[in-house]
Amino acid sequence: MLKGRVRISWLMAGFSVFLISLFAYVYYTYQTTRAEIMQSVDTRLLNAATSVKHILGDEYLNAVNQNDTISFSDYQDKSKKLSEFAQALDIAYVYSMILKNGKVYFGASSYTQDDQNNGKVTQFLDLYPEATEANISAFYSTEPVFEISSDQWGHFKTIFIPYIDETNGKTYLTGADITIYDLNQKLKESVSKAVAMASFFFFIAILVAAIYIYLLKRSLATDSSTGFANHIALEYFLKKSSAHHMQLAVIWINEIEDINSFYGTEVGDKVMKNLLIHFKNRCSTRCHIYRLATNKLVLLAPKEIPYIEFNDLIETYNFNTPLLTDPFIYITLCAGIASGNKSLLLENAHIAALQAKQGRHTVVNYSKALHDVKVQYQYNVEMAKEVREAFDNNRIVPYFQPIIDIDTNQIVQYECLARMVTSTGEILKPDAFLNVVTRSRMDGLLTRTIFSQCVSRFRKTNICWSLNITAQDMLDPSLSEYIAYELKRYPHPGNITLELIETQAIANFSEVKAFIGMVKTKGVKVVIDDFGSGYSNISNVLKLEVDGIKLDGALIKQIVNDKDIYLFIEHIASFANQLGLQLIAESVENKTIVTALKKANVTLMQGNYFAHPASHVNSQNEDVLTIS
Repeated sequence: MLKGRVRISWLMAGFSVFLISLFAYVYYTYQTTRAEIMQSVDTRLLNAATSVKHILGDEYLNAVNQNDTISFSDYQDKSKKLSEFAQALDIAYVYSMILKNGKVYFGASSYTQDDQNNGKVTQFLDLYPEATEANISAFYSTEPVFEISSDQWGHFKTIFIPYIDETNGKTYLTGADITIYDLNQKLKESVSKAVAMASFFFFIAILVAAIYIYLLKRSLATDSSTGFANHIALEYFLKKSSAHHMQLAVIWINEIEDINSFYGTEVGDKVMKNLLIHFKNRCSTRCHIYRLATNKLVLLAPKEIPYIEFNDLIETYNFNTPLLTDPFIYITLCAGIASGNKSLLLENAHIAALQAKQGRHTVVNYSKALHDVKVQYQYNVEMAKEVREAFDNNRIVPYFQPIIDIDTNQIVQYECLARMVTSTGEILKPDAFLNVVTRSRMDGLLTRTIFSQCVSRFRKTNICWSLNITAQDMLDPSLSEYIAYELKRYPHPGNITLELIETQAIANFSEVKAFIGMVKTKGVKVVIDDFGSGYSNISNVLKLEVDGIKLDGALIKQIVNDKDIYLFIEHIASFANQLGLQLIAESVENKTIVTALKKANVTLMQGNYFAHPASHVNSQNEDVLTIS
């Protein structure tokens, strides 16, 4: 509804702009035309009034001005010539005037046919009782005088030109009238033409704009490589369709990226076009087909089409028939089908298609079973935002879990573990946000954040502490440089231990060894974390020249129930003791595990049995737990 109102508002605004522009154009045209017409009228009047003097002649005009007698026939002849002249020039009247005793009299005047019919023909020296101030003042002027006036003959624009009789020095006038009606008619015609012209150009502009918008929409909604409708057209159709329930299939072409990289995108586009044509020829006329992306297309069908028919359309595609013969190209498909509310179709079909690709199925139907996957996706998106805000607002903090020497029953060091405080104050363990951190490539930021907080906390203490660091951190030159700089400034670098995950350390052996060498020159200890979860090759660990080993928690939890694991740990403990390596057992959850580890000669332990990770640390010499 809101968008509809906005659209109407835009239409009203456009129409208002048109009306304002039209009025402005008409007004401008009216003023311009009026000025031109008035200038033309003034010129015609001037020429007409000037010509009166030549038609009547100086002898006639001087005789009238001197009160000499003029014969009736002579007057009629002059009046006739003036009338013919006025008619030829399309002027209402032309005449001459004299002033006697403050009153104006006609010396000669033209007449019209109506004047003759109505008996209103001006006679010689007829009084002009309607003479205006402008008319009388013209006798005392040296320049032509214009005026607009009304009298018994009509509404006119008039010109009076003064002349001086050289014999007696008296002034007489020649004049000409043009009717205002004629003037207004011409102005109306001009305005009408202006309106017609403006409307015509507006119509042309609207037509051109409509064609342009149509072509623009068509180009935006069409895939230029295949000529089929694209994702914009699909989104628009779903938005505008009156059908709220439909079914949609996202079809994924598995080989397109390889085809593009080997043969080029032109061949890849030909493959897509042939596949689109293939489905178009086999689809119902009620179906719509779109190219969604480089390697995806969409089939959209009404809910009335049976699902089996819709599914078979994809399932029956023959993978053994080449889609292109020059060169020969075969493809395989995987697809996801969703049905229901149109607003969720595309997203749900995408999820189903992804499941089909991962599970190597041809078609997967979105169902409630996949709803959990969708919920997980949404959770990941929300968590990514939460993690970013946590970093921005200093809500990534270290928690500390002690490592206990059970022989002395004292804390030997603390492992610093990352925690995230949510916007609602909830404390999250790494399991809840570490995958998002890794996916968002924020591993280095996490390590830098925790490391800097630990350095600040323990700088003025003698407390030993350890921190996990990944191979990715070690491969980041800026992070390595930062750690080296902080270690150089730290007063007791020998109190710091860095824990490296075994599998990552071995997979990036040369880089990890170089990093270990760098931090050990500064006095930092290095241990291999999660030993026993990966390669578990003690010789590889020895080549890294580490200071200790931390046994994987999964092994520790099984030491009581699995004799082989017990013997493995006992063997590692003996080997570590011979080589002078520190051996730590993590995930110690109960007294039975403590007893088994102690029997296997493992003395350094860490786990919730002793203490849960906390935001504070105890005194390093404080007794923790009595082990009987």
